[in-house]
Amino acid sequence: MGENWESLQLPIANVERIMKKIIPQKGKISKEAKKTMQECANEFISFVTSEAAQKCHNENRRTLNGDDIYWAFGSLGLDNYAEASSMLLLKFREAERIKASDKAITFQHHQHGVEDHEYNYEHHQLS
Repeated sequence: MGENWESLQLPIANVERIMKKIIPQKGKISKEAKKTMQECANEFISFVTSEAAQKCHNENRRTLNGDDIYWAFGSLGLDNYAEASSMLLLKFREAERIKASDKAITFQHHQHGVEDHEYNYEHHQLS
């Protein structure tokens, strides 16, 4: 890993944005708290990714995927994260499936001269 550690950090603005969603509206967050949370988040990501990467290595695979992260959460005893990641993974895959389906429909419509605004996409909504 020849990259500078700073370039691997989550942007502090993103960390702050997440933290602000949780504290009271008029609450403030010190620089030290933001930096500490940034370091913890980076450490957590590295910890889970390392476990998932080891699984991929053991299986002679080069691509780490969402299922590997899900597995790593369970393997590390982080069952609450495993549950949440499972639901997010399902939603992501459904969104990807819909996106691919919509592209195919749009392509077919353009082949047949149907404009996008003439097609009803309501049946594709995620819950």
